[in-house]
Amino acid sequence: MSNSPAINDPTFYNYKLIRKIALRPESKYSYMATALLVVSALYLIYGWLGIIYTVLAIILMLLVHALVLRITLRRVDELSEKRWTFRRDWPWIGPLPIMDTQLSLFRRLHFHLFLVGCCIAGLFYPWAHSSLVISMLYWHLWLLTPRIRLLLALRRERSNGVIRLESKEVSYYHQ
Repeated sequence: MSNSPAINDPTFYNYKLIRKIALRPESKYSYMATALLVVSALYLIYGWLGIIYTVLAIILMLLVHALVLRITLRRVDELSEKRWTFRRDWPWIGPLPIMDTQLSLFRRLHFHLFLVGCCIAGLFYPWAHSSLVISMLYWHLWLLTPRIRLLLALRRERSNGVIRLESKEVSYYHQ
C-alpha cells in the first residue's frame, strides 16, 4: 500500500484544506444594494453635496486602508507586503491579499485597520460637513464588512492556518 495522496485529495503544497466558505451571490448583491441605498439616502438628505462628499469619502477611505495596511505590513511582516494589492472583485474591494496569507496576520491587520479607520473618520468630525463624516464612517465599515464576516466565521480556527480569498469562496488551510 502506498502512502501517496489521492488525486482528489484537497492538499495544496504542504497545506491541507480544512474548510471552504462559499460566498453566495445573494449576499454580494445585497452588499452592493446597501451601498446604493446609502448613496441615495445621502442624496435625499444633503442633495448634490451628499453625492460629492460620498465620492470623496470612499476615495479617502480607500487611501486610508491602503496606507494603514502598507505601514502595518511593513512593520509586522515585510515579506508578505508584495502579496497584497488593490482588488476589485466583489466582495473583496480594496487592498487585500492576492495570494495565500496567514490568518493571524489577516486578523492583526484588520484589527489595526478597523481602529485607525474609525479614528480617522472621527478626526474629521469637528471640522467637516456631517455628510462627509457619515460617508467616511459608512464606507470604512462597508469596505470591512466582508472581511469582518470572514473573521467571525473563522474565529474558532487556529491562527496558524492560511486563507485564500477568491471571488466565489474562501479556502482555509492548515499545515
